[in-house]
Amino acid sequence: MRTLTAILALLWSATAAAEPLHEAVDAYAFYQTDISTLATLAVRDQDTMDEALLLAARHDPARVASGYLAYGALTAAQAPDFVAGVRSRIRAAGRAPVLRQLNADITYARRRPPGSAQAIALILASSGADSARMITIGARYTELADSIAFADRARRDQRSERLRDVARTAPNLSAGFAVRVHPAALSASPLTDATSFGGVRFWDTLVRRDTPAPRTIAWRETHASRVNRILTLAGLFIAEAGATPRVRELLDDTRLRDCLAMEQLELRQCASVAASANEDAHCIARHGLTEPAACFAEITVAP
Repeated sequence: MRTLTAILALLWSATAAAEPLHEAVDAYAFYQTDISTLATLAVRDQDTMDEALLLAARHDPARVASGYLAYGALTAAQAPDFVAGVRSRIRAAGRAPVLRQLNADITYARRRPPGSAQAIALILASSGADSARMITIGARYTELADSIAFADRARRDQRSERLRDVARTAPNLSAGFAVRVHPAALSASPLTDATSFGGVRFWDTLVRRDTPAPRTIAWRETHASRVNRILTLAGLFIAEAGATPRVRELLDDTRLRDCLAMEQLELRQCASVAASANEDAHCIARHGLTEPAACFAEITVAP
C-alpha cells in the first residue's frame, strides 16, 4: 500500500507539471520555510551559525522571484469578487477574446473585470505581511549579534566556497508542503482566515509556528506595474490558461530578480570577510533578511 507521502508526491508532480504557477510557487514556499527555520534556530555555536548562513544563502534568486509572483497570483485567485469578475467577462465576451486581452494588455486585469480591488488588497496584505515577517526575524539576528562571541577562523574559507555553490544544489520543497501551496481558485479563504493560503499568518501556520496575530494594516500600493503583472497571472490562472508562453514571460520580473541576486551576492561577500559569529549575524540580518524584504516590499507601503 502506498504511503500518504508517496500519494502526495504523485499528486504534486502531476499538478506541478500541468500548472506553471504551482510549479513556480514551490521555490518561494521553500524560501519562506527556511525563513521560518531562521526564526527559531537556536544559534549557540559556529556550527549553527554556519547553518543559518546556508539557509539564508541557498535559494536561487530567479526562482524565488518567480515564486513570489506566483504566490501573489494564486493569492489573488482566492478573491471571490475578482474570480467572479473574470468569469463574468468570459461569459459575456467569450474566453478567447478575454485571453487575448489578458495576453496583450498588462492593465486589463485591473481595469476590466469587476473585483480587482479585492484581489489587489489581498496581494498587498500577503506581500506586506511576508516582508514584515522577514524584517522582524532580521531584528532577531541583529540582537544575536550583540550577544554572541565565538569564531572558528580556520574553516571560513571552506565555508565561503559552500556559500557560493549552495544555491545550485538547494533541495526542493517537500511533497507534503507542496500540496498545501497548490490551491485552485477559491479553494482558500485568506480574506477571513489569516492562516489560510495567502493569509498574513500562512507561512508560520505551515510550519506550525505559533505567532501572535499581526495588526491589521491597510497597505498602500506603490508599484502598479508589478501588481498588474500579478493580476494578469491570476486572471490567466482563473481562466485556466496558465500553461502558455505569456505566463512564463510574466513570471520573470527582472527588477525583482536582480534585487534578490544583489542581496545574495552581498550576503556571500559579507560572510566571506566576517571575522566572528556576531559579524555573521549582522550579515544574515541585513543581506539575508531585511534587504531582501525590501525587494519584495517595493509594491507596498504602510499608510
